[in-house]
Amino acid sequence: MGFSKKITIASGILLLVVVAFLLPGTSASANATAIVKVCASATDLEDCYHREILNLYPQVSIPEIFSLIREIRKQDGRYQFCHVLAHKLGQRVVEENPNLWADAVPLNPADGLCSNGFVHGVIIGRFRDDVLNDRQVQVALPDFAKACEPRPDWQPTGFDQATCYHGLGHLFMFITDASYDRSLAICRAIEQSPTGNFDRVCREGVFMQIYQPLEPDDFDLVELLPEKPDQNNYRRLCVRFGPEDEGACLREAWPLFKDDLMSGVGVKSFCTGQPNIKEEDACYDSVLAIIGRGSLSKPDDAAQACSVVPEKQRGKCFASVASAYIEENRLDMQQAVDFCYRADGNAQGTCLETLARRARFTFGSGQADVFCAMLPESAQKVCER
Repeated sequence: MGFSKKITIASGILLLVVVAFLLPGTSASANATAIVKVCASATDLEDCYHREILNLYPQVSIPEIFSLIREIRKQDGRYQFCHVLAHKLGQRVVEENPNLWADAVPLNPADGLCSNGFVHGVIIGRFRDDVLNDRQVQVALPDFAKACEPRPDWQPTGFDQATCYHGLGHLFMFITDASYDRSLAICRAIEQSPTGNFDRVCREGVFMQIYQPLEPDDFDLVELLPEKPDQNNYRRLCVRFGPEDEGACLREAWPLFKDDLMSGVGVKSFCTGQPNIKEEDACYDSVLAIIGRGSLSKPDDAAQACSVVPEKQRGKCFASVASAYIEENRLDMQQAVDFCYRADGNAQGTCLETLARRARFTFGSGQADVFCAMLPESAQKVCER
């Protein structure tokens, strides 16, 4: 694969654990226990796990690292959202040999662990330091167009592809030096995939790159904007776009209002004032998904948040949280189904039927059959349709 060169380790805190991991006979479970113990009293749990796990590469292979992450998630219920960690792993791998970035994509866990964050990291890690003019973009378009498409060594589900195209949206902001217009144009140039239309998720990736910076390079990119978005000006900055792009711009502003949205109380006001009903529905889709992904270790909080969103959106909220479990790890099927049963009345039925409707998109055919068999008979009929 070409990913074998040694990368400098920034921190030596867990070197003993690295050595233990490499010793013959040491299980992923035992090493997970060691790392969970290291991070048990950490002030910032996520930062601790990121530091310690990233230190393992390249001495430990990517598949082994993901096995370790699975074990940590089992042992530490507080750490369930690992998308950002997988993102950083993808970037780390591509640093070794940027020209082989496409070969790294199949290293993404087949079950989509960490919401396919590894694919995001691979794509952005390859191109984030390159700024391309229009001619260079045209030359690169064929590579962008096939980056998220199936190939012999990678057979993605629809969800896998959607998250991959979303990652391309992030990337386009880097290669255009934070030009919204050029980035959105590239999204539209590659939207006609043989397997579906992924324009929406690509556009959302463009705007998310600005609203949710993670690394120093992300923050540097935001500084290139003529005016940085905040709670007071974001609507004015978004209105210059056409309806579809305006809607994406508005809904990706959720980090500016995170606390109110996670509690459910601010959801209605945030999604009010969209350019049309279609974009309003898309806003609820996005925000309710954020409640799900941010509450993986706190199902009681998620259920409480869903109970206070507008009644019309309540079933969708429970479905979004349930979906977040299997998007983060497709093996968490039972957690998804169980969360639907926390809902009452119509919301419960909506939740279960939504999971059934999305099953083949999320899992692919074989695993979808297993999941659908776990659903009640009424939802199974939706799976069959």
